[in-house]
Amino acid sequence: MRLLNLKAGFLRRRAPDSPLSARPQPEEAQKWAESFTALMASKYGSSLYRAFLLREFSNENLEFWLAVEEYRNSKPQKMAAKAQQIYNDFVAVQAAKEVNLDSETRLITLTNVQSNNPDQHAFDRAQRRIQHMMERDSYLRFLQSELFLELVQTNQCPTSTGCGTNDSSSVL
Repeated sequence: MRLLNLKAGFLRRRAPDSPLSARPQPEEAQKWAESFTALMASKYGSSLYRAFLLREFSNENLEFWLAVEEYRNSKPQKMAAKAQQIYNDFVAVQAAKEVNLDSETRLITLTNVQSNNPDQHAFDRAQRRIQHMMERDSYLRFLQSELFLELVQTNQCPTSTGCGTNDSSSVL
């Protein structure tokens, strides 16, 4: 757990006016709640989501999703080897980081990977299934997590609460 705390050091709150602050503004973090795609399009958002999943010991779905994204951008001559590696690591039954896929999707993916020339779409169905699972489960938990909620909170206080300040001018 200590290693996880060290890796997630970039998540700690820094002074908002610090020139080294990589912390996004609350408005940017709020955009992540609009869609899973918006979250993954943000470098900080996807890193925070990964840290959240690591804490929950459920990062294999995201690792698979990211591996497929990287695979799509591979050079054609390297695709076959990368496709086999992704299949072995995530899709094969009893894989070290096996993702939860139905048997039909697993079979279609295997057929795509074993074709003479797997293309950038070899994992489309499997990736859509995994993304859908994340959107319904871990993404929703992430949006309710302390990690996310701390980012979207603004430093402003609602006027109805008064933030506990004692304004003596209203008493006079």
